[in-house]
Amino acid sequence: MTEIENKIMTKKRFSEAVEKEVRSKNMPFMDAVLTVCELNEIDPIEVNRLLSDSIKLKIEAEAMNLNLIPKANELPFE
Repeated sequence: MTEIENKIMTKKRFSEAVEKEVRSKNMPFMDAVLTVCELNEIDPIEVNRLLSDSIKLKIEAEAMNLNLIPKANELPFE
């Protein structure tokens, strides 16, 4: 690969970088995405096109666990 190709952030490279941050620093996916954005000078507002479906689902699950968004598909127990 050329130097220019190495600098282009693809969905796969971004996802791998996020997964690496999560594993190496034991941090939540939301924080890992922001860290990767900061390290690569990517505006977090523009990051949606780089997020894989699996990372989006993991972020959604974290947000539900933190009560940042309503939990989906719960059965009411009374």
